[in-house]
Amino acid sequence: MQHQTPDALRGWFKAVEPMCTELFNAAYVMCGNYDMAEYALNSAILDVWQQGVAAGMGFRERLRAALRAEAFAAALSDEGIAAEFTWPGIGRADAEDPVLDQLGREKTAIQRLVMLRHGCGLSTRSIAQLTELSQGQARSELRRFEARCRRRLSGAERSRAESLIARQAKRLLARRGPGTPHPAQLYRAFEAEAAGAQGAGQRVSRVVGLLLTAVMALICAGAFWLFAVLVRQV
Repeated sequence: MQHQTPDALRGWFKAVEPMCTELFNAAYVMCGNYDMAEYALNSAILDVWQQGVAAGMGFRERLRAALRAEAFAAALSDEGIAAEFTWPGIGRADAEDPVLDQLGREKTAIQRLVMLRHGCGLSTRSIAQLTELSQGQARSELRRFEARCRRRLSGAERSRAESLIARQAKRLLARRGPGTPHPAQLYRAFEAEAAGAQGAGQRVSRVVGLLLTAVMALICAGAFWLFAVLVRQV
């Protein structure tokens, strides 16, 4: 991790900014708690920056992978397990789209299952870790929801029900809600964390440098002593 100026940090964050809504919404549905989701998102952004990943090919996937790891860590921590469940669900959706309309009619627990599977792309094994359901229960609930959607789709669309559900779930993740943190707020948190990380890195570098200097001094002293002993014996 190299020292970066405020302008460089701001420039790097510009590549993150278009994804902030999607990443937060994914973290929120995974953690189930607003504060834990915000913490997971801030941690994921800092992780990718510390890895030195520049904007470009694979950048978005690295962010999503880091977000997933941080969200799981937060959700399964003692604090995450004890945290209040605050995810509000998707609310009433567009009645003109049968998939969204059906999803809007479901209970919050089913909505979360659908968003975890089709929005976040999690396996039923991962979903079971985040919910109180077993893999079999999660799989059954998802199948029943997909069946309800198929009944509302036209004949030509029924074979594509799963892909239609996934498309709408991803659109919902990208939808900014009233409680979604503003990118400027996320940048301020990132800037503060990055400055602290850089300061800590510089302190560690100084300590390592001092330790290396001390080790070299001991080696030189030992070599001098050994040389003096050999000279006496001669």
